[in-house]
Amino acid sequence: MKLKTLRCSCSTLVHDASHIVTQFAHDANLRFAGSHALGGERHGRADIAAWFARLFELFPDIVFTPLPVVVEGWPLATTVATRFRVNATLPNGTPYANEGMQYLRLRFGRILEDRIYEDTAQLEAALATIARPKTVA
Repeated sequence: MKLKTLRCSCSTLVHDASHIVTQFAHDANLRFAGSHALGGERHGRADIAAWFARLFELFPDIVFTPLPVVVEGWPLATTVATRFRVNATLPNGTPYANEGMQYLRLRFGRILEDRIYEDTAQLEAALATIARPKTVA
């Protein structure tokens, strides 16, 4: 199960949203903490795919680095918790770096629930930078 979790993380590294979404159960839930462009709860593969598409649109070069991964349970009911680091470049060239936690519930290798907790103050500041109109010199 730990290998499967790391494979899913690696898919995120190469922005393979179609592969990531296949890791989710059809009735899965994804919850990203915060009241911002990425915050909220998504239900089902179509909503989750749209969320990943938006993520990659906002942060085209985003890289996730999984830190310690903890896996518990049997294939019927597996719980995964991981800390991660995220890096990207904002449109103005400023580097974006943040850390977060992820909690997953899986059944027979399919993600039923994905909860992501990133430092929302840092993320909101980055999203504000992305939303600023580009100035032409």
